[in-house]
Amino acid sequence: MRSAAQIVLVVSSLVTFGTLPLLAQTAQRPATQGQKPAAPQRPPTTKPPATTKPPATTAKPAPAATAKPAEPAPPPKPVAQDMRLKTAYTTAGQRTESVTYTKGQRERFEFGDVIVIKQYDLKRTLQVMTAANSYMVVPDGGVAATAAAPGAAPQTPGVVLMTTTITDTGERKAMFGLQARHVKTVIDKAPSGPGCDPTKQHIETDGWYVDLPPGAQTAQDVAPPPGCVDQVKATVNGDPKALGFPISYSTTMVGEDGKPNAVSMEVSELEITTLDAALFDAPAGMTAMGDLQALTKSVSDANETKLTASLTASAPPVQKTPGVALVGVPEIVNKTAQQVDTRALRDKLVTELAELKLNAAPLAAGQGDLAQQAGAHGYDYVLTAEITDLKVSKAGGGIGGILRGAASKAVGQATPTADPAEATIAIKLVQPDGKNRYSTNSKGKTGGGAFDVKNVAKSLGSNYMNLMTGRFMMNAMNKAMTKNLGGMGVMSDPNLLNMQVQGMNLGPQGGLRGLGLDPTARAASFLVQQSAAASALTSGALGAQAPSLEEALADALKSAAKSVSDNLKRK
Repeated sequence: MRSAAQIVLVVSSLVTFGTLPLLAQTAQRPATQGQKPAAPQRPPTTKPPATTKPPATTAKPAPAATAKPAEPAPPPKPVAQDMRLKTAYTTAGQRTESVTYTKGQRERFEFGDVIVIKQYDLKRTLQVMTAANSYMVVPDGGVAATAAAPGAAPQTPGVVLMTTTITDTGERKAMFGLQARHVKTVIDKAPSGPGCDPTKQHIETDGWYVDLPPGAQTAQDVAPPPGCVDQVKATVNGDPKALGFPISYSTTMVGEDGKPNAVSMEVSELEITTLDAALFDAPAGMTAMGDLQALTKSVSDANETKLTASLTASAPPVQKTPGVALVGVPEIVNKTAQQVDTRALRDKLVTELAELKLNAAPLAAGQGDLAQQAGAHGYDYVLTAEITDLKVSKAGGGIGGILRGAASKAVGQATPTADPAEATIAIKLVQPDGKNRYSTNSKGKTGGGAFDVKNVAKSLGSNYMNLMTGRFMMNAMNKAMTKNLGGMGVMSDPNLLNMQVQGMNLGPQGGLRGLGLDPTARAASFLVQQSAAASALTSGALGAQAPSLEEALADALKSAAKSVSDNLKRK
């Protein structure tokens, strides 16, 4: 049996646990009418734990400004290695100015309206005649390439002894920002027997030389003149390194006759710069001529165009010498079957009249009445000439043969033999009103003296220039060379350049740099050889008959000029 304490504990427990559902039910029972329902108890809300703010992050440093890459340094300007220089040559009272340009393997030489462009990289030379708006390409070795004369005897080279003495005086001075050396050079040429050129020569040069910056001067070989070339045995006394690029010099050459032939050169401007490559190419817009004969004709035609323009209504009257009659000479008419240069004959007649102190000028064939046109421009007379007879007789010689031999040598051929000839020229001296004042027939023959060297020297300024052109009867090419190269004298002699090179013991060919040689003179010698070849082509200087024909014509023209002068002296 359970005890009372146990019963009490059980009852107590039941009461406690029994009332819990009742209380729960009572709490959910709706309120009676008139009583407000008890507000429902909201479950206790617990605040979420306060969120801890993350510690403030340290501000990131602003990204460093990215530095722009440095601008690449501009490429260094190319070091100027080209050259421009202006030079003046003087001889026998004549002066020639030239401008020379060099760039790499090319050179350009300007002699008035004649330009030479050396293209060593292409192994050729351009001869540009600006007055005729034409040019010609001459391959290396193609200068004065003409056929051998019929019956010409071959020449046999000989041996020439060449002694060169170089003396550095020790004098120095500043020229164009460079140090110049004063050096004297003497060359003695003594042939040891017969050969291509058996003449003795003595050459003295007194000059100032500088060393140009590297690359400013072209170093090229110098080819010997065409034709027969003697073997040279050279002796050099002194140091060739004392020489350099010539800034000024005077050269005197004395031949076997003992007469000096002097020329001086002076550089007035020298600039190391950068030049346009186009300067060293064929000028744009010019016509390329296929050969020397075509080039010569283009020059002649351009001259005639200018003469024709001089008789237009808008052309001013010619300048006259007071008290001296002005005679116009049109192109000579050839009535024979022989081929001659009638324009060159006209110029020969003008020269002969000038020798007699008459005022004469060439005229082109005008339209209509030439005498009337000439009179309107101040001419007092027109002198017409017609070749009515020109014939060849049997062989002979004389001074004409000497000059023909010079022409032959200029183009590298042996002296040809030529038959003598006779010429007849009919002349008329016409007044502006059309009336003839005087007429006659003038005759000439080979050996008549028309090729007198003294007269030639007066016309060309130096005996050498005449001998190289080979003709006193100058064609258009000869005239252009005479006008533009007269002051250069012997410096345009290809044989002189060859002597200077071989005298340095360099053999037939040698580099130009540092030898004291003048590149401008070398370009002039090229033009002289071209002029000699033009004579051979246009007047037959190497033919068996043409030289004597021209000599006979020249004699007839000389006689004609004398008769006109005598007539005009009679009022």
